[in-house]
Amino acid sequence: MKTHTQITRPMVMGVVNVTPDSFSDGGRFSTAAGVDYQACIEQAMEMVRQGADIIDVGGEASSFHRPGVAGVAAEEQLHRVVPVIRGLRQRLEQSADLANKPALSVDTRCSQVAEAALSAGADMINDISAGEHDPNMLRVIAAHDCLVVLMHQWMEIPGVAPAIRTNICRDVFEYLRQRADTAMAAGIARDHILLDPGIGFGKAPEDNWRLLAHIHNLVELGFPVVLGVSRKRFLTGVTGESTSGIWDDRDMATSLITALAAQRGVLVHRVHNVHLAAMALAVKQRCVE
Repeated sequence: MKTHTQITRPMVMGVVNVTPDSFSDGGRFSTAAGVDYQACIEQAMEMVRQGADIIDVGGEASSFHRPGVAGVAAEEQLHRVVPVIRGLRQRLEQSADLANKPALSVDTRCSQVAEAALSAGADMINDISAGEHDPNMLRVIAAHDCLVVLMHQWMEIPGVAPAIRTNICRDVFEYLRQRADTAMAAGIARDHILLDPGIGFGKAPEDNWRLLAHIHNLVELGFPVVLGVSRKRFLTGVTGESTSGIWDDRDMATSLITALAAQRGVLVHRVHNVHLAAMALAVKQRCVE
């Protein structure tokens, strides 16, 4: 690992999507000539200045878990994310004024992308398939001795709304425990494993809220918990279906959840608006001192 990050306190993970189709910021770094890598790096550096402890770079929109949406080939992901990781690592090493250097994460299900990103300077892999999509993923992570996020997801069924599950917390948390056991059996150190309940991935809105209400039970498994609620549609249950300022409303709801989840032991908060999340964690800390 380039940065031996210890996940022992609440941290903000800033999202940098090098994709044309991510739901809230897709195409932000796309130009007629291709990817604007410098703009990606500048956005990441701004997140660092706002308080991001981890930068999560992704080259494949997670909408592939929906029916009829294809994933992104490894070659295209490599084209998108590796130059950003390499350039960002260089900028961080040259920035003597930064008090804390953030860890660099790559959001991918592909071991080929993970291998190249880690070699380019990444510190961790965020795998939303929990290592199930690519049979080589856990081996690559173990070989690099890096951090890994294992996430739960259900595939959506065409034309059918996600079913409300009777034992959603038991099902999700037990799955993640089993995937953690599998990761450790593959040679990944226990203290390098983080768990993510996969809010919004094939889950009904009521299930998302239930998972949040019982997130402390996932924390009790003893692994750092990653929470990604940022800007997700289920938040309209409290924000309403606004047509203007939609991300402002959802970012505010996200920041409130960030503070409450941190109070319940969640350590990594994956967000698009780093400034609000960092403030939420600062308020939470002041209230418990």
